[in-house]
Amino acid sequence: MTFLFWLISRLPLRVLHAIGGALGLLVARLPGRYGQRLVANFRHAFPHATDAMIAESARHTGRLIMEMPYFWSRKAITVRTDNFDAMWAEAIRLGAAGNGLIVLTPHLGCFEVLPRHFAQMGRVTCLFKPPHQPWLRAFVEKMRSRPNMPMAPATPRGVRMLVKALKRGENIGILPDQVPSGGEGTWAPFYGKPAYSMTLVHRLQQMTGAPVAMVYAERLPRGAGYRGHMRILCDGGMLPEDPAAASAVINATIEELIVIDPTQYLWGYNRYKHPAGAVLPPEMDHATPAVTNNENQ
Repeated sequence: MTFLFWLISRLPLRVLHAIGGALGLLVARLPGRYGQRLVANFRHAFPHATDAMIAESARHTGRLIMEMPYFWSRKAITVRTDNFDAMWAEAIRLGAAGNGLIVLTPHLGCFEVLPRHFAQMGRVTCLFKPPHQPWLRAFVEKMRSRPNMPMAPATPRGVRMLVKALKRGENIGILPDQVPSGGEGTWAPFYGKPAYSMTLVHRLQQMTGAPVAMVYAERLPRGAGYRGHMRILCDGGMLPEDPAAASAVINATIEELIVIDPTQYLWGYNRYKHPAGAVLPPEMDHATPAVTNNENQ
């Protein structure tokens, strides 16, 4: 698999995006839950979304998949990155108090290029959800780890790595819209519908006082590169004391970034699932019921 990733990574980014776009559209149109969920989630958030927008969203998902070998297997990346240096300068300013910086990268655009770019400037510890298969877990951790970019598994050991990094005044990276396990999150609105949301960001800030920023690498057309966007949560101050209110702020910020290009969000992800062990949501849109965690994500 390492050789296959290396081989794919030799192709230019524009070619990978073209292949990924075609494959992403094909998979979304096959019978099954994935394509149905992509359409349902997109239309729930944007009721007036056109068929062309939904097709483009499927293409972006395929581009995301084909980007992984490119960024995981190349030692150096040379793609165009508009506004990334300005975002890094802002990250330095926010972390100047010595509490580090919590950087959130939602399932939007390319969330592989930003940590790689930031790691070229300073140390970034990134949280990842390990696959269940031991061989695949070792492969993912090996491929994603880079100098200045250690990977922290979503386990108690990984959380301790994040806390230590923040206390050293370093940056950490988290996917904020990853559905947590039951008992490790809270219900918060996402496009007006309850979504089980992580409380980890809130806990980390409570322990360290680190400010929180959210970033998005907008995928430019025809493999031209990426444009960075950043939002500072709560003006660099503390999130609300209540974990559910803090998660609501995070979800609202994700929505704010999605508006830049709604087709680049990963609508096929099972964002509204009800994990085993989680309490029932405060309310539920029965037209689009939550699914249990035995569905494919």
